[in-house]
Amino acid sequence: MLSIGGYAWRWLAGPNIAAGAEATLDGLTVTVFSAGWVEMGHVTTGPGFTMPDQMMPGAPSGDEVRLGIGITLSNTDSRTRGFNVPEEFALVGGELREPLPMSADTIGTLPRLAPGASVRGVLYFDLAVPADDDPPLRLQWVRGGDAVRIPVPVPNEAPSHGHG
Repeated sequence: MLSIGGYAWRWLAGPNIAAGAEATLDGLTVTVFSAGWVEMGHVTTGPGFTMPDQMMPGAPSGDEVRLGIGITLSNTDSRTRGFNVPEEFALVGGELREPLPMSADTIGTLPRLAPGASVRGVLYFDLAVPADDDPPLRLQWVRGGDAVRIPVPVPNEAPSHGHG
């Protein structure tokens, strides 16, 4: 009965929150080394004409801005480990009701890491800037049936969206 209660509490409470900027799951370790708002002003063509959102596929739209989270993913195991960045990482917190999938990343399609190898990259998320009283942003990492949320050091000033 105690184990059922413990499992239910873990499910309701959500994933563990990492104590610092690093977490290890299933033979891989991720370290968050930076976070910053990405300036993505819209392209201006001619006097006073700003391209509309639909002419810039992949750019944040509406009131959203792009947040880049720098990570290092390392294989701390003695055997080669596979991974899938878009499937394993999401953003939670702020005004988000559900985990937010990535908009883009710089790691690409690298499918695995050899023992002792690591890769450094940036994960990008398009979201509304959190208000001061919103829950803190965290990088959620789900791997091998386990999950952890790593604090994201979000800078105070977000760029303007660049309209107008």
